[in-house]
Amino acid sequence: MSSSNLIRLSGLAAVVAGALLLVGDLLDLLSLATGPENLSEAATTAPFAFTFLLYLIGSVLLLVGLVGLYVRQSEASGLIGLVGFAVAFLGSALVLGAVWAQLFVAPFLAIRAPAALDAEPTGTLAVGFTLTFALGALGWLLFGIAALRAGVYPRAAAIALMVGAVISFLPIPASGIVLDVVVAWLGFTLLTGTG
Repeated sequence: MSSSNLIRLSGLAAVVAGALLLVGDLLDLLSLATGPENLSEAATTAPFAFTFLLYLIGSVLLLVGLVGLYVRQSEASGLIGLVGFAVAFLGSALVLGAVWAQLFVAPFLAIRAPAALDAEPTGTLAVGFTLTFALGALGWLLFGIAALRAGVYPRAAAIALMVGAVISFLPIPASGIVLDVVVAWLGFTLLTGTG
Protein backbone atom coordinates (compact mmCIF):
# COMPACT_ATOMS: atom_id res chain seq x y z
CA MET A 1 0.00 0.00 0.00
CA SER A 2 1.39 3.40 -0.94
CA SER A 3 2.10 6.11 1.61
CA SER A 4 -0.50 8.38 0.00
CA ASN A 5 -3.15 5.69 0.52
CA LEU A 6 -2.09 5.31 4.15
CA ILE A 7 -2.37 9.06 4.64
CA ARG A 8 -5.84 9.03 3.10
CA LEU A 9 -6.86 6.14 5.36
CA SER A 10 -5.68 8.14 8.35
CA GLY A 11 -7.91 10.92 7.05
CA LEU A 12 -10.81 8.46 7.13
CA ALA A 13 -9.80 7.54 10.69
CA ALA A 14 -9.93 11.24 11.64
CA VAL A 15 -13.39 11.65 10.05
CA VAL A 16 -14.77 8.63 11.90
CA ALA A 17 -13.02 9.69 15.12
CA GLY A 18 -14.55 13.16 14.95
CA ALA A 19 -18.00 11.71 14.26
CA LEU A 20 -17.82 9.15 17.10
CA LEU A 21 -16.50 11.71 19.58
CA LEU A 22 -19.19 14.18 18.53
CA VAL A 23 -21.96 11.60 19.03
CA GLY A 24 -20.40 10.70 22.40
CA ASP A 25 -20.41 14.37 23.44
CA LEU A 26 -24.02 14.81 22.38
CA LEU A 27 -25.07 11.66 24.27
CA ASP A 28 -23.15 12.91 27.29
CA LEU A 29 -25.04 16.21 27.13
CA LEU A 30 -28.32 14.32 26.88
CA SER A 31 -27.45 12.17 29.89
CA LEU A 32 -26.66 15.27 31.94
CA ALA A 33 -30.15 16.55 31.23
CA THR A 34 -32.04 13.28 31.67
CA GLY A 35 -29.80 10.76 33.45
CA PRO A 36 -28.80 10.09 37.05
CA GLU A 37 -27.08 12.87 38.96
CA ASN A 38 -24.35 10.74 40.54
CA LEU A 39 -21.58 9.11 38.54
CA SER A 40 -21.94 5.98 40.66
CA GLU A 41 -25.54 5.62 39.50
CA ALA A 42 -24.78 6.40 35.85
CA ALA A 43 -21.67 4.20 35.53
CA THR A 44 -23.62 0.94 35.59
CA THR A 45 -26.11 1.93 32.90
CA ALA A 46 -26.10 0.89 29.25
CA PRO A 47 -26.16 4.49 27.93
CA PHE A 48 -23.01 5.27 29.96
CA ALA A 49 -21.24 2.21 28.60
CA PHE A 50 -22.31 2.99 25.03
CA THR A 51 -21.19 6.62 25.28
CA PHE A 52 -17.78 5.69 26.63
CA LEU A 53 -17.40 2.91 24.08
CA LEU A 54 -17.89 5.57 21.39
CA TYR A 55 -15.32 7.75 23.15
CA LEU A 56 -12.89 4.82 23.36
CA ILE A 57 -13.10 3.87 19.69
CA GLY A 58 -13.07 7.52 18.66
CA SER A 59 -9.99 8.22 20.79
CA VAL A 60 -8.07 5.31 19.26
CA LEU A 61 -8.99 6.45 15.75
CA LEU A 62 -8.05 10.01 16.69
CA LEU A 63 -4.47 8.90 17.34
CA VAL A 64 -4.34 7.20 13.93
CA GLY A 65 -5.84 10.25 12.26
CA LEU A 66 -3.48 12.64 14.03
CA VAL A 67 -0.46 10.83 12.58
CA GLY A 68 -1.75 11.34 9.03
CA LEU A 69 -2.74 14.94 9.72
CA TYR A 70 0.79 15.63 10.89
CA VAL A 71 2.53 13.74 8.07
CA ARG A 72 0.58 15.77 5.49
CA GLN A 73 1.93 19.06 6.87
CA SER A 74 5.21 17.90 8.48
CA GLU A 75 7.57 19.55 5.99
CA ALA A 76 5.76 22.88 6.01
CA SER A 77 4.98 23.05 9.75
CA GLY A 78 8.54 22.94 11.08
CA LEU A 79 9.48 22.54 14.73
CA ILE A 80 6.22 23.95 16.10
CA GLY A 81 4.35 21.35 14.04
CA LEU A 82 6.46 18.55 15.47
CA VAL A 83 6.06 19.82 19.03
CA GLY A 84 2.33 20.35 18.50
CA PHE A 85 1.97 16.84 17.10
CA ALA A 86 3.96 15.26 19.95
CA VAL A 87 2.05 17.11 22.68
CA ALA A 88 -1.34 16.53 21.00
CA PHE A 89 -0.52 12.83 20.60
CA LEU A 90 0.58 12.52 24.24
CA GLY A 91 -2.44 14.45 25.52
CA SER A 92 -4.83 12.44 23.34
CA ALA A 93 -3.22 9.17 24.50
CA LEU A 94 -3.67 10.23 28.12
CA VAL A 95 -7.31 11.13 27.44
CA LEU A 96 -7.69 7.66 25.93
CA GLY A 97 -6.50 6.25 29.26
CA ALA A 98 -9.06 8.33 31.14
CA VAL A 99 -11.80 7.14 28.78
CA TRP A 100 -10.70 3.51 29.26
CA ALA A 101 -10.94 4.00 33.02
CA GLN A 102 -14.43 5.46 32.70
CA LEU A 103 -15.58 2.53 30.59
CA PHE A 104 -14.01 -0.29 32.62
CA VAL A 105 -13.04 1.00 36.08
CA ALA A 106 -15.97 3.30 36.84
CA PRO A 107 -18.63 0.51 36.75
CA PHE A 108 -16.49 -1.55 39.13
CA LEU A 109 -16.11 1.39 41.51
CA ALA A 110 -19.82 2.16 41.23
CA ILE A 111 -20.49 -1.20 42.86
CA ARG A 112 -17.50 -1.52 45.21
CA ALA A 113 -16.85 2.10 46.23
CA PRO A 114 -19.58 4.45 45.00
CA ALA A 115 -18.59 7.22 47.42
CA ALA A 116 -15.08 7.29 45.95
CA LEU A 117 -16.51 7.55 42.45
CA ASP A 118 -18.85 10.40 43.38
CA ALA A 119 -16.22 12.42 45.26
CA GLU A 120 -14.43 15.30 43.56
CA PRO A 121 -10.93 14.26 42.49
CA THR A 122 -8.23 15.52 44.83
CA GLY A 123 -4.48 15.18 45.18
CA THR A 124 -2.64 13.31 42.45
CA LEU A 125 -5.87 12.29 40.73
CA ALA A 126 -6.87 15.94 40.30
CA VAL A 127 -3.37 16.81 39.10
CA GLY A 128 -3.42 13.90 36.66
CA PHE A 129 -6.77 14.90 35.17
CA THR A 130 -5.70 18.54 34.89
CA LEU A 131 -2.39 17.65 33.21
CA THR A 132 -4.08 15.20 30.85
CA PHE A 133 -6.61 17.68 29.54
CA ALA A 134 -4.14 20.60 29.60
CA LEU A 135 -1.65 18.65 27.48
CA GLY A 136 -4.36 17.68 25.03
CA ALA A 137 -5.61 21.27 24.71
CA LEU A 138 -2.08 22.71 24.44
CA GLY A 139 -1.05 20.13 21.84
CA TRP A 140 -4.08 20.73 19.64
CA LEU A 141 -3.60 24.51 20.02
CA LEU A 142 0.04 24.22 18.87
CA PHE A 143 -1.00 21.86 16.09
CA GLY A 144 -3.57 24.44 14.95
CA ILE A 145 -0.96 27.22 15.00
CA ALA A 146 1.38 25.04 12.94
CA ALA A 147 -1.45 24.21 10.52
CA LEU A 148 -2.25 27.89 10.11
CA ARG A 149 1.40 28.72 9.42
CA ALA A 150 1.91 25.76 7.07
CA GLY A 151 -1.13 26.58 4.93
CA VAL A 152 -1.70 22.93 4.02
CA TYR A 153 -5.22 22.78 5.48
CA PRO A 154 -7.97 25.38 5.05
CA ARG A 155 -7.26 28.52 7.05
CA ALA A 156 -10.72 28.45 8.66
CA ALA A 157 -10.14 24.87 9.83
CA ALA A 158 -6.81 25.77 11.44
CA ILE A 159 -8.38 28.72 13.26
CA ALA A 160 -11.35 26.61 14.35
CA LEU A 161 -8.89 23.97 15.60
CA MET A 162 -7.20 26.55 17.82
CA VAL A 163 -10.55 27.79 19.14
CA GLY A 164 -11.72 24.21 19.72
CA ALA A 165 -8.51 23.39 21.59
CA VAL A 166 -9.02 26.29 24.00
CA ILE A 167 -12.71 25.46 24.51
CA SER A 168 -11.88 21.78 25.12
CA PHE A 169 -9.98 22.71 28.27
CA LEU A 170 -12.90 24.62 29.80
CA PRO A 171 -14.71 22.78 32.59
CA ILE A 172 -18.04 22.70 30.78
CA PRO A 173 -20.05 19.72 29.54
CA ALA A 174 -19.24 18.53 26.01
CA SER A 175 -16.45 21.09 25.65
CA GLY A 176 -14.90 18.99 22.89
CA ILE A 177 -17.69 19.44 20.36
CA VAL A 178 -15.87 22.09 18.32
CA LEU A 179 -12.67 20.05 18.33
CA ASP A 180 -14.59 16.94 17.23
CA VAL A 181 -16.10 18.74 14.25
CA VAL A 182 -12.77 20.26 13.21
CA VAL A 183 -10.95 16.92 13.45
CA ALA A 184 -13.58 15.42 11.13
CA TRP A 185 -13.20 18.41 8.80
CA LEU A 186 -9.41 18.08 8.68
CA GLY A 187 -9.77 14.34 8.18
CA PHE A 188 -12.13 14.89 5.27
CA THR A 189 -9.63 17.31 3.75
CA LEU A 190 -6.92 14.67 4.13
CA LEU A 191 -9.13 11.88 2.79
CA THR A 192 -10.18 13.78 -0.32
CA GLY A 193 -6.77 15.33 -0.95
CA THR A 194 -8.15 18.88 -0.94
CA GLY A 195 -6.66 21.75 0.98
